[in-house]
Amino acid sequence: MSFENEWRAWHQARERYAGAEYGPAALESTNWLITEPAAVEGVPGLWALTGDGGIRGSELGTAGSVVVLRGSDTIRLGHRELRVFGRDGVVALRVFNPRRPQRERFSGIDAYPPREVWRIPAVFEPTPDERIVLTAVDGHEQESLVAGRLRFTLDGTESTLTVTRNPQGGLTAVFADATNGIETYRFRFLPIDEPAADGTAFIDFNRAYLPPCAFSDQFVCPLPPAGNRYTASIRAGERAVVLGG
Repeated sequence: MSFENEWRAWHQARERYAGAEYGPAALESTNWLITEPAAVEGVPGLWALTGDGGIRGSELGTAGSVVVLRGSDTIRLGHRELRVFGRDGVVALRVFNPRRPQRERFSGIDAYPPREVWRIPAVFEPTPDERIVLTAVDGHEQESLVAGRLRFTLDGTESTLTVTRNPQGGLTAVFADATNGIETYRFRFLPIDEPAADGTAFIDFNRAYLPPCAFSDQFVCPLPPAGNRYTASIRAGERAVVLGG
């Protein structure tokens, strides 16, 4: 498959994922709970923490009806789907609604045309035991282990890209550039293929993609670390969510 065809297949898969019935555009609310039962908008019953990392729902319409969600558990109540979200030992109840207006109006993801010039050679340097503090869009700070840095040339300037590993073990980065807020969303995510044994690697900005919070402000995405904020314009990858009328 050619470079352009591979990119178009990736882009189409991204659009299917983003607009899926219970995909990121369907996230209606993230509800940080306490141990005292409380109502959650749009959802029947009362919801509270269990004290052991779970969430308990009670009074769900049937006398004495109780459900407990933990980890990857989900439950459908009507057309809404409920999931558990955890961060630094704190648990929230997430509500996904396929009838959320932004999900119903989702019509695609605007992106720059793929160009091989944006597949930039780099050298990977591991950083054993280094940690950085990442700040989320809601101000929450979380320490994260740095996997390494990629050294490359961007717009004639020697640059670095700090990368971490996602829960699946893959290398990933969060970056910002001069197009943000004008041509593109405020920052973007970027997967990085595993470097060769000698450290040679590529940074393919054509695969830069929108963070989940571009589809719903109920996500709490990490912001780019200081070293991943570039003054150059990176006109590659996904630009913005497209909503229909």
